[in-house]
Amino acid sequence: MTLRHSLRRGAIGDNFMISWIWNKWLIGGMACLLLLNFPVEAFSQKATIRDIQVKGSSGDWKVSFVMENCFPEKVEEAIRAGTPTSFTFYLQLYQAKNWWRDRRLVSLRFQHTIQYHPIRGEYQVTFDEQEPQRVTQDFEEAKGWMARVQDVGIRPPASEMNRDAVTYLRIGAKLELVRLPLHLEYLLPFMSLWNLNTDWYVELLSP
Repeated sequence: MTLRHSLRRGAIGDNFMISWIWNKWLIGGMACLLLLNFPVEAFSQKATIRDIQVKGSSGDWKVSFVMENCFPEKVEEAIRAGTPTSFTFYLQLYQAKNWWRDRRLVSLRFQHTIQYHPIRGEYQVTFDEQEPQRVTQDFEEAKGWMARVQDVGIRPPASEMNRDAVTYLRIGAKLELVRLPLHLEYLLPFMSLWNLNTDWYVELLSP
């Protein structure tokens, strides 16, 4: 290999390294600008569960509640772009035990899923725990359906129920974007900043 060719190859390598470093700085700068342009409330958003109601007793309960602060602006934007979006709800029934770990009797997991169909101008909401699905052209109405859980049954096996033990319910929920359209993929690294997983809420049940 001649000195001339060797120098040329070295220059190409240096140019590649400079380009790589420049691209890294560019991506980092764009990410910083994106973060700076996000409103503060987007990061402080905390999904919560409220209005918990439990009806029934003797091992046959029906649970209702509402999830709030669960539609940040960018999530609404993703839904309007046609992204299927789900709320996953968790209901866990426990009985307290002395000197040992509390016993879990029932664990339920179910979803509410919303998808916008732009050709029809309709929001379709499906529910794992009930039929049928619902359809509306009103986004606010669809969001209300997504966030509300109504009369979900909790029925532990009678043979495992201790009528004298303290019985309680743990309730939690989280957001899941099924798929992001190409022009919203940049949101993926920042989704956790919305903190759309709720805390666990504990509700004592009547014996």
